[in-house]
Amino acid sequence: MKNLAILGAVALTVASVSASAAPTVSFAGGSGTTASGTTVFENFDSYAAGSLLPGGTNAYALNASSSMGARPAYGSTGNFGSVLGGGSWTTNFAATSLFSFVLGSLDTYNSLTLHFADSTSITYAGGQIINDLSFPSGNQISGFTNGVVTYNTHGGPAIVGATFTSGQNSFEFDNLARGGVPEPATWALMILGFGAVGAAMRRRRVSVAYTA
Repeated sequence: MKNLAILGAVALTVASVSASAAPTVSFAGGSGTTASGTTVFENFDSYAAGSLLPGGTNAYALNASSSMGARPAYGSTGNFGSVLGGGSWTTNFAATSLFSFVLGSLDTYNSLTLHFADSTSITYAGGQIINDLSFPSGNQISGFTNGVVTYNTHGGPAIVGATFTSGQNSFEFDNLARGGVPEPATWALMILGFGAVGAAMRRRRVSVAYTA
């Protein structure tokens, strides 16, 4: 019974980790600076303007003169990424607890899927991308639809990738940034819990052998 109790405690710990899996979403409207503690890993300047983005369909690296997308109003220089209607683009990166990027003219038909290290994912549609802090009207200059959005797992499963999708023209973004390694607290709790189970089971085996 004691072992069952320990197993139950570990199950509760794992359940609490799963319950907190959804990242918190913050949106800095009118800002062009990615979240503190992050480093930009993709600004699309390594691609020729107008070229297709690897890992995507109907997704391009564009510059300000393109008619296939509007540059994000804040913080975007050089090229930017744009997913056109019916298209998508996926980027994979090293595990992180923080993912941040410059967002341009958010529309109702834009969606973002975050992929996690535990093989799960979560999809945000339209205003959900910015935690419904404003209506995704597609305005190309407003701070309500242009700015920096950040996702923080707070020790939950690490973010390892993102898919940008758009039902119509277009979903624009730039300066994709990630933080450092995920917070170790979640894994530490799980390791301690399973270690306790193993120790209890070893004690039980010793006791049985002694009685025999």
